[in-house]
Amino acid sequence: MIFYDAHLTYGAATKLNVPLPKPNVFLPMLEDELDRTGVTGGLVYNVATDYAGVVVGNSVLANDLKTARHDLYGVYTLVPSYTGELSCANDLYDVMKATKMGALRMNPKAHAHLPRAGALSDYLSMALECKIPVILDTACGITAEECYDLMCAYPTLHAILSVDATWPTDRMVRPFLAQFPNLHYDISHMITEHGLESLVSFCGAKRLLFASDYPSRYIGGQQMMLKFSLLSESEKNLIAGENLLRLIKEARL
Repeated sequence: MIFYDAHLTYGAATKLNVPLPKPNVFLPMLEDELDRTGVTGGLVYNVATDYAGVVVGNSVLANDLKTARHDLYGVYTLVPSYTGELSCANDLYDVMKATKMGALRMNPKAHAHLPRAGALSDYLSMALECKIPVILDTACGITAEECYDLMCAYPTLHAILSVDATWPTDRMVRPFLAQFPNLHYDISHMITEHGLESLVSFCGAKRLLFASDYPSRYIGGQQMMLKFSLLSESEKNLIAGENLLRLIKEARL
């Protein structure tokens, strides 16, 4: 299996007030762990975005990716365009392509904005048109209810849902997978025994993405769950990395 991790983080700070097992201050430190665990690449963001601001964080990430040893794609953090801090929606696609960004994210808690479709409509419309994945992470100041409302406003949006601190996740996640055809589920917080097999039987393997939420969690845990699951090899390969690469390829980023 070729692993592409859909949920990687690095930077001098961590998620707010959350101790990490092994912080990665610089991108090469994260890449050393990818070497150790056999991960080829994935999606990554710099937590400086959340404590130093989106302009600084997005710029640092873009600069770091220039020298990355792995096939890493950045996650560009959004705030509403009304303050003029980021490129306008018409220009953002070109900015993302030039800086090897593979997805969009938001952290309404850190950046004090409304996690509503109307507040981000210009960027979300661009993402919808260009098939750019938008990460909806409930650990980043957006609730599952707000994620659902946003998806109802953009039901065909290419999105990646990450639901933290919920066990089991199925009651929360399955309605998203059933109703929104382009939404994918980041399995970093799935710990239910045989939950992976059950979820694949529900929605198919093409909707699931290998993810670790490293360094908040260990990469090996989700690797082992996938490797030793009862899924077919083709299903394992899809989840391990093929699905994420397809999403990035469809967005032409």
